[in-house]
Amino acid sequence: MASPKAVTLEYKQDLGLHSNIDDINQPILENAPFHFKFFQITDEVENTLYQILDRFLLQLDLIIVRDSVLAAVKETVTNAIKANAKRVFFKNRASNIENEVEYAAEIAEFKKTYLENREVIEESLQKNNFGVFVSFIHNKSLMRIRIMNNVQLTSAESARIKERIDKAKTYNDLAEAFMDMSSEQEGAGLGLIMTLMMLRNDGLGDSAFKFESGENKTVFMIDIPSKVSKESLQLEKIDSIVSQIDNLPTFPKAIKDIQDAIDKPNSSIGTIAEMIKKDIALSANILKLSNSAAFRRGGKVESLDRAIQLIGLKELQTLLYSLGTKQMLEDKFPAFTAIWEKSNESAFYCKAIGQKMGMNKSDLSNLIAASLLHDIGEILLLSFDNQHMSQIKTYSNSREIASTISMEESAIGITHSKLGAMVGEKWNFPILYTKAMEFHHRPLLVDEVYSDIIYPIYLSDMIISISAKEAKSSEIPEDILKKCKFSGKSEFDSFRIKLKEQFLTY
Repeated sequence: MASPKAVTLEYKQDLGLHSNIDDINQPILENAPFHFKFFQITDEVENTLYQILDRFLLQLDLIIVRDSVLAAVKETVTNAIKANAKRVFFKNRASNIENEVEYAAEIAEFKKTYLENREVIEESLQKNNFGVFVSFIHNKSLMRIRIMNNVQLTSAESARIKERIDKAKTYNDLAEAFMDMSSEQEGAGLGLIMTLMMLRNDGLGDSAFKFESGENKTVFMIDIPSKVSKESLQLEKIDSIVSQIDNLPTFPKAIKDIQDAIDKPNSSIGTIAEMIKKDIALSANILKLSNSAAFRRGGKVESLDRAIQLIGLKELQTLLYSLGTKQMLEDKFPAFTAIWEKSNESAFYCKAIGQKMGMNKSDLSNLIAASLLHDIGEILLLSFDNQHMSQIKTYSNSREIASTISMEESAIGITHSKLGAMVGEKWNFPILYTKAMEFHHRPLLVDEVYSDIIYPIYLSDMIISISAKEAKSSEIPEDILKKCKFSGKSEFDSFRIKLKEQFLTY
């Protein structure tokens, strides 16, 4: 695939950057590149790049690699802007970036200054004409993303990047990369190593990522073949974790009996309440649920009969899947409490999103039940492999890696979403719930028939992550916002801020 020819880029107000396309919906044609130029990362820039990436991947049926490719784009764009900022910093201090002694003396101060004054430093990049150029192009055999900045790296900088790329090829999984984090030199370049391994884990070989620097430019290229096939190199590790799933007990028969009783024509709140009262823990959990943010209306609910009346019998039937799961896991797995609290918050947001979408009572109750269940796998994975899960979370939060899912798969061998789906299948849960467990982090991969449930759960998780500054709304695919009746990112941001305030009042 030939390098893109020089083109005239005009500033597009709606896109927030310079481009050769008129708007986000311009048709994607073979060998017709989309070019973008910007000087710093803003919400508008991120929103444009991520929407274009999604459009290319969806059109070419390559959405399965979105997480790893998005992580690679974020990492390379961030590094390109940082390289530009480094030049301005050294120029302002009258230091020679080519001089290794001066470089070593100044780099620690640059990192500290950049961390504390990132926006101010990046605003000066346009004045110094240090830009970043991103291009998307495809032909019949290949999609290419090209990230370039108009500076030439020093020989030492180039050597460090090449060393990291070569190092990534030697690791079998991310666990080895974590173990090799001893170097403090500019963060040890773990971000680049991890994104390369994520690409490999998604079926993109070592040749998918290319780097070159010279003639006053530095170029990174991500090549995605039209056909991607994933191969698992971690079967032993996966088998070890899966065997622990096999050792879990079966779903409680007493709860199945209650669900069957609700199905009978003559069932009443009174008769169902009497069955539930025989199980003190279940009774307590139903009372807690009726007083949660997703269900509470007015004063505190004190009686089991009132709790069932408030929830509704048919709704309770679906919610018993999550309540039974809670009963089975909370005493055995130390990670349960924190994840369950997050799932309750998710249920509150899902209810509001479902109502916005105009869901009927039955669908809304399925959505709430699925949202309470969707992170079962995270509870188990945190318990089975807490060391790697903690490292992944710490690193992804601090470096804004696009998704922890690909990192889990590379470091541990299986994702918490897949693990949750396996548990749901073991306990014979309705397929809707197992789909919610498996696809809530990769909603664009789910069959359309399940999107009404999966998309709101994905958005609820994003609300939680954005509030914790672990994600940005610009990462949300436009199709998901539309499906959930949001006109765009601005409406979603206003909605999530109001919802968060409402949740905190409960």
